[in-house]
Amino acid sequence: MRGFGRIPARYVHGGSDSTDAVRSVETIAAGLKGKRLREPVTVLGAPDANDREACWELGATVAASLMP
Repeated sequence: MRGFGRIPARYVHGGSDSTDAVRSVETIAAGLKGKRLREPVTVLGAPDANDREACWELGATVAASLMP
């Protein structure tokens, strides 16, 4: 699989703040030389319809990047 071991997309869910979590995942991804496909999806609190749509689009982007 192309990009195995890398983190091409990021989804972070936090109760009230996810700044440190996003920073940590970005640091790990940089160390793995991961290529970011798009900006991370960050959800605070209970996910709503817009959050679910953003996650769906994130998954679709990752899936499309794996196509030969």
